[in-house]
Amino acid sequence: MCGVPLMLIKNGDFILMDYVLKVKETGEVYDVTMEDQARAANVYSPEQAYEPKLIAVGQGWMLKGIDNAILDSEEGQEKDIEIHPENAFGERDGTKVKIVPARELTSQGVTPKPGARVEIGGQLATIRSVGSGRVTIDFNHPLAGKTLNAKLLIRKVVSEPTERIRELIHRRIRNISKDKFFISCLGNLVTIEMPEDAFTVDDIQFAKKGIAKEVSKYFPEVTTVQFIESHILKSATKPEAKATEEAAKEAPKAEAPQAEESADEADESAKSEKKAWEG
Repeated sequence: MCGVPLMLIKNGDFILMDYVLKVKETGEVYDVTMEDQARAANVYSPEQAYEPKLIAVGQGWMLKGIDNAILDSEEGQEKDIEIHPENAFGERDGTKVKIVPARELTSQGVTPKPGARVEIGGQLATIRSVGSGRVTIDFNHPLAGKTLNAKLLIRKVVSEPTERIRELIHRRIRNISKDKFFISCLGNLVTIEMPEDAFTVDDIQFAKKGIAKEVSKYFPEVTTVQFIESHILKSATKPEAKATEEAAKEAPKAEAPQAEESADEADESAKSEKKAWEG
């Protein structure tokens, strides 16, 4: 076959991808990155940012079944796949279902309600039932044992270094436009100039630490990540404008003596004419 050889996606590549994940048995949409699809499925949330998601292929950022499906694909390709439990959220494990006294939860500030998702001992769990002072807690993922249907749309392969770093920033700081960050790479130094509206973002120091850690991981040659915060106090006056302004101030002062001199000359002329008529 003639033409440009295809650049197939490989392990470690950065891609931007849209997707829709559904539970096969019920058709319920579990996760979606596209607003129109979210609205169509009645799962739209105004708090969520609907946009292609950054994925470092093969790095465990997505379900194993999705990672496997992306490999050897191409930019712009669409795929419909079925993901079995072993490549999704695993099979259900009966040993992860426990019955505990209700007071054990209330003492931790947890109000037991069937179906509620709670954090217990640093682990997320679902409360299955409440009764007779006892609570059944399920530490399995809600989709454990479920088969998923996924529609994948590979929007872009991000290959340019500064753009890869820009996407890593956006992954951590999502409510600020990624185009507002200025990035430069010089040898083993990466400099990131922060926009002013990012200075007060919640947990910004935690976000910067995470960005630096990921830059170090995916750019092994980088030894330093430098964040710059510049506070602009006032806009600078251009030299030309300043010179023009000063010239305008001086102009009336220069013209005043001439005007006064002209008035004196006119007065003398008037006196001479008067004498001539009187003589």
